[in-house]
Amino acid sequence: MLLSTRNLLSASCVGMLLCVGLVSSVWAEIAPDFGPASVASTAVGTPQQKPLWKELTPAQQQALKPLAAHWNNISEQQKRKWLALSVNFEKMSPTMQAVLQERMLDWGALSGVQRSQARLNFAEAKRLSPAEKQAKWEAYQTLDPEEKAMLAKQVQKKLAGAATGAKLTPSQKLASVPPPRTNEPKGPSIA
Repeated sequence: MLLSTRNLLSASCVGMLLCVGLVSSVWAEIAPDFGPASVASTAVGTPQQKPLWKELTPAQQQALKPLAAHWNNISEQQKRKWLALSVNFEKMSPTMQAVLQERMLDWGALSGVQRSQARLNFAEAKRLSPAEKQAKWEAYQTLDPEEKAMLAKQVQKKLAGAATGAKLTPSQKLASVPPPRTNEPKGPSIA
């Protein structure tokens, strides 16, 4: 019983990882990061990256509307990625347009750490063969909703402590460094 439970839990964890990786795969690959680092770069006094929001065409503004509040703080490279995404926006069905804009909002709401985790999940899922992905997905789908919720909580607990701060060491526990010796002859100096 323990072995089958362990296998099920293992498959479930991998399935959860795969699920998160698949959901975030598109965004991890193409969506830029416009977190605190890019905001800080504009706050220091560096000029804002072009194009500014007011310089976009009405069609681009419509497609990228969820990013309006962040746009002037995004790097030029990140703007190019978002603009490339917006090119086919008018050709999409209204449903697909809504999905794209909803995902823009979701991606924008993630912290830098969460975006990094999504990229890692995508990279992990990309390494699996299609057969492995399918098997892990099917194993995950067979779980009860309670088991899925339990796995989600475990993943969140793991992520919560992923980047802990350094613990300070009291000075009395540190070793003292001996002073350099001054009475030893110096070697030849090269002028």
